[in-house]
Amino acid sequence: MTMRITGLASGLDTESIITELTKVQSNKVEKVKSDQKKHDMKMDKWKELNKKVVDFYNKTLSNLRFDSSYIKKTTEVSNSDAVSVVTNGTAMNSVQKMSVDKLASSAYMTGSKVTSKIGDGKAAQGTTLENLVGYGASAVEDNVKNKITLKFGPKPEVIDDDHPDPRESITIEIKGTETISDAISRLKDVKTKDGHGLNASYDATQGRVYIASNESGADAGFEIDLAASDMNVVNALGLDASNGANYIAGEDAKITLNGVEYTSNSNTFDINGLSITAKQQASDISLTTKDDTSGIYDMVKNFLKEYNDLVGEMHTLYNADDAKDYNILTKEQKDEMTDDEIEDWNKKIDEGLLSRDKTIFKVLNEMKKIMMNSYDFGEKEINKETGEEVEVKTSFWSFHIATAGYFEAEEADRIKWHIYGDEDDELSSSKEDKLKAKIEKDPDLVRQFFKSISTEMYGKLGDLMKSTEFSSAYTLYEDKQMKTQVDKYKKQLKTEQDKLGQMEDKYYDKFAQMEKAMTKLNEQTNSLAGMLGTG
Repeated sequence: MTMRITGLASGLDTESIITELTKVQSNKVEKVKSDQKKHDMKMDKWKELNKKVVDFYNKTLSNLRFDSSYIKKTTEVSNSDAVSVVTNGTAMNSVQKMSVDKLASSAYMTGSKVTSKIGDGKAAQGTTLENLVGYGASAVEDNVKNKITLKFGPKPEVIDDDHPDPRESITIEIKGTETISDAISRLKDVKTKDGHGLNASYDATQGRVYIASNESGADAGFEIDLAASDMNVVNALGLDASNGANYIAGEDAKITLNGVEYTSNSNTFDINGLSITAKQQASDISLTTKDDTSGIYDMVKNFLKEYNDLVGEMHTLYNADDAKDYNILTKEQKDEMTDDEIEDWNKKIDEGLLSRDKTIFKVLNEMKKIMMNSYDFGEKEINKETGEEVEVKTSFWSFHIATAGYFEAEEADRIKWHIYGDEDDELSSSKEDKLKAKIEKDPDLVRQFFKSISTEMYGKLGDLMKSTEFSSAYTLYEDKQMKTQVDKYKKQLKTEQDKLGQMEDKYYDKFAQMEKAMTKLNEQTNSLAGMLGTG
């Protein structure tokens, strides 16, 4: 930054004068900065709106195009304390009988009492193995690494030369100078190739080590191989089943469904479209599976809510007051305004960024147009005048779904759709609900109509979001073009700032020359005055 000292000879406020002389150019710089900032804000606004459109396109619209979305089932359970059920669309409508005969459990070992050789005999987490009863003196002297070998999996009925043990073995090592806590950590770190492992803890109050398989079921058992382990550490930790430790093998869960037994290593059974989770033993449980009309109703309701939210936002953005006359405030302008005035000013800019945007207008109109479509699905109704049955086209009104009337809502809400009888809709909750009746009596008609609407809107939005030389794929607005404009603003700002700098330098140079001339004149005047005074 150039340091300038001015006005010494003339006494003029040179800096203020030059600021006024360059004000026009300075305003040009601020205008480019403002335009650049508003452009960035507009890009952010479009990114936010575009994300909502893409989400609506990829999730809601995409799902509604497929028959599977309309096949919804629900299962009522007579004893929900004992069983819970998640129903897949492939499940059969039926009433089934079942019982929960046994819940799955994990293999579990409760160790025998662990006793310290010192003090009152109570062993803490930090007690070393060498200080536990059962840990031999020779091992202490040698400070050997004690081995504990574990085998994982169901124990085979026969183990001999012809039938080797198929279970995976893992060996851990621990020194006598290490603590009970260290031993517990070693046990918890064990992992087999198949992912089997152990949960372990030591309860100092009870003085016992507890070990459990990290998975339930008969196949997730474990065993301490005494023949391959060092008994010093096994005895010290109370892990010898032949010397007081108690081991219970894990068990599979078992249910009986329609007279057929099923087992699972967890408490969940996936059977013919039902995911059944057993929670407690019980008998005489009935499972009633049927079509979930409320699920289809909620799906339609969700589609309309997302559509309404989206077009409502577009309508607001498009119809907002234009903010082109509102520039980004400079520091000097902010200093002259209150906080409320600044907030109101910035709000006007933010709200008006996409005012009268041509892309929003096009997307909004296309979406509204599709919602007005009607289709020939062979739907029939009675002509009130003739009494004859005639074919009619299916539209939203066929399900008593409609937009609000002119006197029922404000302009922004008159483009939104309402389900008559929807208890959550204040505008239409008191009217006759025809959608639920249609779902129950003619679910195929509901499926055909909403598949057609969603497929058509999906295709139209897909076309509007195709990649072009100005926009990327899945993008409504011209993001490539807008990014190019960012670079143009940067160049334009540099150009205007350079002009301002040159202009300031020119004026400072002229004032410097004036100061120099005045200084010389003052010197000459002072010299002359001195000479005259001397005479």
